[in-house]
Amino acid sequence: MNRKPIVCIGASLVDETYRLKGRPLTGTSNPATLYRAAGGVSRNIAHHLALLGNRVKLITHFGNDADGEWLSGECLKAGIDLNDAIRNHEPTGKFTALLSPEGDLFTGAVSCRFEEMVSPAFLEEKTAVLKSASLLLIDTNLSAASLSWLLDFSRIEKIPCAVEPVSVPKAARLKEANLSGVLLLTPNLDELSVLSGMEQSGDLMPQVKEMLGRGLKYLWVRKGKSGSGLYSATEAIELPAPVTEVADTTGAGDAALAGFIHAWLQHCSPERCVVYGHAMAALILRVQGAVHENLNPQMLEDAVKNYKP
Repeated sequence: MNRKPIVCIGASLVDETYRLKGRPLTGTSNPATLYRAAGGVSRNIAHHLALLGNRVKLITHFGNDADGEWLSGECLKAGIDLNDAIRNHEPTGKFTALLSPEGDLFTGAVSCRFEEMVSPAFLEEKTAVLKSASLLLIDTNLSAASLSWLLDFSRIEKIPCAVEPVSVPKAARLKEANLSGVLLLTPNLDELSVLSGMEQSGDLMPQVKEMLGRGLKYLWVRKGKSGSGLYSATEAIELPAPVTEVADTTGAGDAALAGFIHAWLQHCSPERCVVYGHAMAALILRVQGAVHENLNPQMLEDAVKNYKP
């Protein structure tokens, strides 16, 4: 496994997921089942990478409240290094999701002060930690200024950087960013439209060319039940989604990115990295919540070996 740490920078949240018992109705109360879990995009990815045996540092925030104690405890249990996390009296971030009876996200709401705390000045103080990284994983819960600082830093220091756009509103923070040299950007179709400034059509390639023209090495577009496509200046790899039972779609994209990074740091080919990503997504789709608590390296290797798109 990698000796240098993967440094993940992003929000840590308590996920409260309400799975509705019937078709979602607006303007009224919907009967549902509540499930509480550890969440936050970078935190989820860090959690899976740690369970897969990688050295992982997480720069994030935990409040000095019950949620923060529980959430940081879950991270430590997984083997994540939290020495550079922020702890203060601001409340721990929270994400509330409403899922359809089939497990698909109907809508969600997030409350988090993370972006105000991780400023470029704060990141300057963490330069030594960031320089030690084998790879930087960042999400758009960061401010536009901090995202730009990190992208510039990774380019200057020649440290691979993977970016997860998180959501449609937060993806917009990357619209003006210099993406030159970024290893990987992982939008879904809606986020791709925001990032490229182009509306969806039957043909993705104009949007893909627009993004690659900004200097990206790889653009990995998630297409939900249609699978995903990994694009670079020289190749286009399309893989259909794996066939699997779905308990909950929460965190499938985060798990896929963890699988990709895990394989990339083992020097796998780009196509093989996507296979690892799809296999990880299939594992997480079968469980409730955004993290597979029983994940281990052999489980992922078995899932890759048995992978059938």
